[in-house]
Amino acid sequence: MTNDIVLGAALRNTISSISRTQRVVDSTTLRLATGKKVNSALDQPQNFFTAQALGHRASDLNRLLDGIGQSIFTVREALTGVEAVEKLLNQGDAVASNIRDILTSGGTVSNNQVVTINTSPQPISTQIQALNPDIYYRLNEAGGPIIDSGFAGNAATLNGGASLGAPALYTNGAATSAVFDGINDRIRVSDSALINTATTPARTVELVFNADTTAGRQVLYEEGATVNGLTIYIDAGLIRVTAEDDQGGNRFADLDISAPIIAGQTYHVAFVFDGAAQTFAGFLDGVDIGTLAITSDAVFPSHSGDVGIGGVNGGVQFHDGESGVGNGFNFDGRISDVAIYNQALTSSQLLSHARALNSTTSTEIINEDFEEVINQINLLVLDASYRGINLLADDNLITNFNEDRSNFLITEGVDFSAEGLGLENHDFDDLNDVEIILSKVRNAIDIVRNYGSKLSTDLSIIDNRQTFVRNTINTLTSGADDLTVADLNEEGANLLAVQTRQALGFTALSLAAQSQASILEITG
Repeated sequence: MTNDIVLGAALRNTISSISRTQRVVDSTTLRLATGKKVNSALDQPQNFFTAQALGHRASDLNRLLDGIGQSIFTVREALTGVEAVEKLLNQGDAVASNIRDILTSGGTVSNNQVVTINTSPQPISTQIQALNPDIYYRLNEAGGPIIDSGFAGNAATLNGGASLGAPALYTNGAATSAVFDGINDRIRVSDSALINTATTPARTVELVFNADTTAGRQVLYEEGATVNGLTIYIDAGLIRVTAEDDQGGNRFADLDISAPIIAGQTYHVAFVFDGAAQTFAGFLDGVDIGTLAITSDAVFPSHSGDVGIGGVNGGVQFHDGESGVGNGFNFDGRISDVAIYNQALTSSQLLSHARALNSTTSTEIINEDFEEVINQINLLVLDASYRGINLLADDNLITNFNEDRSNFLITEGVDFSAEGLGLENHDFDDLNDVEIILSKVRNAIDIVRNYGSKLSTDLSIIDNRQTFVRNTINTLTSGADDLTVADLNEEGANLLAVQTRQALGFTALSLAAQSQASILEITG
């Protein structure tokens, strides 16, 4: 074609050289603009991806650093509270010491006053319902059907001469109880997956009773029959709790715990089957009367046969063997507050339930100045919180030190309220009582100081780890920069060199073009 441009070899080589030089100019300009010699995986894949991984870890640690910093402020707030509580305790010590001096000299303390103290805890029914029992028969109905106050709504029916509306077994929040004649009375509880037709890794049963006689063998609660079962019963002056599982090769047999009881006295009794801990424990009035090991299976299996309260329904397991009788071993007395849980209650929970049965009142002589100090301690503890975490109100603080949270420090909280420090009761009745109060205050001061020392240690650890994480971030960032950051002096010199080369290339291109034009004129 007449319009085709013909390039000679010299001209073509010069243009190619200028093109390569321009690419070097573009690359060098990008490095100068970004400050990096590796801007993408195309530049140098190994350096790019290594630096990216280091940068990601540095970013993760930066986020972690924020949490560590907040932990430092949380501990500092707790330390501020510790110092303030110690000052208040010293003030309380001074008040009590002054009262002791007045009483020692035969004087009268002017700001003492007599108060009536009601030591009634929450009623047992309130405490039980707060723990969400699966089945709960209060047995406080005046008549009519038995109501299940638990989750199941499970039917329970009176059999024989058992009846409701009997006198209450305790004074704190009680209404009535169910009464049994010891001949043929019992309460029959229908089958339920929450009791017997499903396996459970844990089971707690508690009830309140008062026996008219402790002679013979009388069943208070039973589930299961001749293969496996859980039973609470009276046996010749003893209260027994037993467990047995003959299923699958006799996994555990004749677990038996007992304690003496007397007729005419109200008791709280419970057992706890804890598969996770592999233990079976009995409790009388909230006190552990025995804990036995379950050496094999960690669940209690399903079983047939209705549950019996106040007598046997179907069959029963005793400590000395099982009985396959249909009914029998009837209880003579009163029962209330039968609660069944598919969870393992703690010993402190059961002790609280037992202590909740009766209310008491007493009089104490309090000192207004000392009461004000105690009140201020309680108020101060409530205020010693940082971002919702209060180490002085028994909250724990977890400080994570690495990205996967496998390295951490738990700063355990304490209860620095008057009750937590053992200062909830302070009767200034006589010199001996004042000495007891002084001893409690000084013991509380020791507790506060020791905890302050522990907090200081934890704060030092957290602060040290904060410094370590900062240094690690700097190391990671420096390492990434070493792989990717450009030397601007070097890149500037390179740019000047390639620009000079480029200028020479354009001169060479001009000369080559003139030479080619002269040749064309001669040949033309």
